[in-house]
Amino acid sequence: MKKSWLLLPMLVFLLIGFPAISSAASTAYFVVIWNNGAQSTNPALLKDGTVYASAGMLESAGLKASKSSSRSGTVYTYTGWKKSVTVTTASKTGKLDGQAVSLGGKPFMYKDELYLPARFIVQALGGETVGWNAKTRVYTAKNFQSFSSSSAVYGGITYTVDKQTGKLYAQSPAGQPRLIANLGSELYDMISFDFRKTAKGLIYLTITDVYGEPHINNKWYTLIIKEGIVIRQASVGYWIRYGDNVKLYGDNLILTDGKSLRVIEDGTGKVKETLNLVKLGGIDDKYLVEGIDDDFLLIRPNQKGLLMLIDRKTGAQTLLYKELLDAEQQVYAETNDIPFYGDRLEYIKREGNVLQFKNQAVQDGRIYKYDLLKTQP
Repeated sequence: MKKSWLLLPMLVFLLIGFPAISSAASTAYFVVIWNNGAQSTNPALLKDGTVYASAGMLESAGLKASKSSSRSGTVYTYTGWKKSVTVTTASKTGKLDGQAVSLGGKPFMYKDELYLPARFIVQALGGETVGWNAKTRVYTAKNFQSFSSSSAVYGGITYTVDKQTGKLYAQSPAGQPRLIANLGSELYDMISFDFRKTAKGLIYLTITDVYGEPHINNKWYTLIIKEGIVIRQASVGYWIRYGDNVKLYGDNLILTDGKSLRVIEDGTGKVKETLNLVKLGGIDDKYLVEGIDDDFLLIRPNQKGLLMLIDRKTGAQTLLYKELLDAEQQVYAETNDIPFYGDRLEYIKREGNVLQFKNQAVQDGRIYKYDLLKTQP
């Protein structure tokens, strides 16, 4: 009974969640669980009963940092897709998405890094506090959101993809972002946009995402846009395989998911024909489409990487490396795995019935020719 007076401060400690210490900062840890399941443990500081973490966490969530000076201190601004954070050193208030908020403590610099109250970082990134372990000095939060995006401007319209959700928005200079498509998956790293205007006024947009270590995944999202509306779309991903799929030929547009190919009529967006690439290629894999015309198709399976010529009238298949390369280069095509399996034949153009290729494996400047009439009975 004589020690019952100790219960009150212990209860206060549990309710507050942090121990009271001096103004000097001490070491702590900030464990973050992102909404995609990724987890990281980050150094933190415990100061005046508050856990502080590096503002670099905001940049990890895809926000871009900038700073300026004011009479009250240095102003740090972090902006991203539908997210903005503004804090000022030595001020306990800031702005979150344009609204004034309490930070729960004063930001400060430590080893050339800005530190913010961890609870505020959790709030800013849409997360949830899990708890504080006083024994291990670990502050844990979960469900952190990413606000990373990538944008490009074409025809006066800004196209922005939210990398976390895979949603694509279009915005005119005086308007608000308008959702025009859902790409169907999260995007990760090296994002690029390629716009092509068709002869009949459609926009063929390719969004490429190259990611992984060392960037061995290559995913393409293709969209056909008519008067600001996405009327057709597809996506395909390749592993350790680079190149490009055919987009247009004649008055037709091409969409592929690696397993099938759709021939789209320019202007209307009507599907004129659907080809089964797996059936034509004879291998259950994803295919690159490297050339097409009314009478032939050039496809390459992701894994084996051997370029095939398909006669679109008969379905006959020809492995071009066996027709165009010498014995040594044929062995190379069948056994090489650097940087990827297969031959290095590159389609250049068609002249009459003759298809022209380069061999990038030797880069000898030679033009390799294949006569389409050879495949006809």
